[in-house]
Amino acid sequence: MKHSLAVLTAFFILWVAPASAEISVGNAAALEKAVAKARKGETIMIAAGKYDLTDLKIPRDMTLKGDGEVVFYTTRPTEKGILNPLWDASLHVENIRFEGARAPDLNGAGIRHDGLNLTVVNCIFVENEDGILATGQDEGDVTVSGSAFIDNGYGDGYSHGIYMASGRSLTITQSRFKGTRIGHHVKSLAAITKITQSSFDDSDGKTSYSIDASRGGAVSIIGNTFLQAADGDNSTLINYDQTRGGDADALVISGNRIVNRNRNGRLLRNATELTPTIDGNEITNEAGGRFELK
Repeated sequence: MKHSLAVLTAFFILWVAPASAEISVGNAAALEKAVAKARKGETIMIAAGKYDLTDLKIPRDMTLKGDGEVVFYTTRPTEKGILNPLWDASLHVENIRFEGARAPDLNGAGIRHDGLNLTVVNCIFVENEDGILATGQDEGDVTVSGSAFIDNGYGDGYSHGIYMASGRSLTITQSRFKGTRIGHHVKSLAAITKITQSSFDDSDGKTSYSIDASRGGAVSIIGNTFLQAADGDNSTLINYDQTRGGDADALVISGNRIVNRNRNGRLLRNATELTPTIDGNEITNEAGGRFELK
C-alpha cells in the first residue's frame, strides 16, 4: 500500500509540475521579470503597447512574440541595444517594432546579438544607430524574414541597417531596407551570406553600399530589387572584398531587378580575384550612361 501511494504521489507531481511553455506579459516591468525567469525554450507573448526597454538581457534560449502592435523603444542611452541576447543564448523574435536605440559609442542597436542564433520574423527597425548588430559566436546563424529596416544608422558610416560582425551565416529574405544613413543597408562579415526576395531603396541618396561583404565568403544575392539614387555619394550597389580577411569563396548575383539613376552607377565592386556569377538581372538604366560591372 505504501509503495502504491508513493507511485501515485510521484505521478501526480510529474503531472502538475511542468511549467507552461508560454506566458503573457503586458508591461515593461513584467516583461523584464519574465525574461529573467523564463526557462530554456519558453515563449513570452507580449500584449500590444509600447515598452520602454534598455539593454534587456536574454540569458537563455527563448521566443519573444508580439500580440498586436508592439513597440520596443528606449528613452535612455543603451550600453548595447534594446535587446541583448547573451553568449550561448538563441533568440526568436516576432511581430515587434524596435526604435530609437542610441549608445555612447554610436552603435546602439535594436538588437545587439552577442549569442548563438538569432531569428527575426516580421519585425520593424526604425531610427536606431544599428538595426541589428551581431557580435556573437562564430558558429551562430542569423536569419531575418519579412522585416523592414528604415532610417537606421548614426550617420558616420560605421553603423548600418544590419551589421553581421561575426557569425557563420546571415540569411535575409522578403525584407525591406530604406534610408540607412551613410552606412550600408547590409554589412556582412559572415562566411555565408544569402539575400533573396528583398528590396533595397536608396532613392534619397543617403546610403553607402546596399550590400557590403568585406570578408569575402560565399555570397548569393538572388531575386531582389534595387533602386540607386541619382545623387548618392556612393554610386556602387554591392561591394565584395577581403579587407577584413576571409576567403573569396563564391559570389552569385542573379535574377535581380535594378533601377539605376546614377550616371556613374556600378552594380559591383569586386576587389578579389574571384570571377562572380552574374546573370538574369533586369537593369533599367535611367541615367543614360553605363551601368558598369567592375
